[in-house]
Amino acid sequence: MQELLDSIILTWQGITPVEFWAVITSIAYAWLASRNNIWCWLFGIASPVLTMYALYFYFNLYAEVILQFYYIGMAIYGFYTWKFGGLKHSEKTIENWPVKKHLRVILTGLILTFLLGYFLKNYTEAASTYVDSFTTVFAVFATYMTAKRLLENWIYWIIIDTVSIFLYAGRGGYFFALLFAAYTLIAIYGFYHWKKQFNSSHV
Repeated sequence: MQELLDSIILTWQGITPVEFWAVITSIAYAWLASRNNIWCWLFGIASPVLTMYALYFYFNLYAEVILQFYYIGMAIYGFYTWKFGGLKHSEKTIENWPVKKHLRVILTGLILTFLLGYFLKNYTEAASTYVDSFTTVFAVFATYMTAKRLLENWIYWIIIDTVSIFLYAGRGGYFFALLFAAYTLIAIYGFYHWKKQFNSSHV
């Protein structure tokens, strides 16, 4: 335990200003999204831009780097959708998908995880290829669901963030593992907060 605490403290002491603001903007995005607040998307643009630095230079998680570009695009799409795309911000309309549709998403995600993981394992020097691919692929789906204000996005994020805790801890990134533990808690809160709004609007 002491070794873990020492590693976290050393990581915090060595964090750069870019990484510090990446953490702050990431938490701001997750919290505002859990509150169904449209301004989450502005932080959703700033956060991945800053996060790329740490992912590329410290952890060799190339799939996660690619994911940040997707996050930027989806943040722009999400802001537009919530503001102008038929989902009235004042109503904060939350929807859901049937189970069959989620089963198709999960099956597709697992197939893509295997394909991406196989490619990274055999043709790159990337670390934790299949786990990295899993979080990357399903984060793509979950981010789209967030942009569409689908209630189930938070279930996906709970799983993704939990897996990410072990992904970063396995690479010695204990500080980022703690960050994803915080994301997991926010995702749990987000699910119950959105579910309450969903139930009240579908009575």
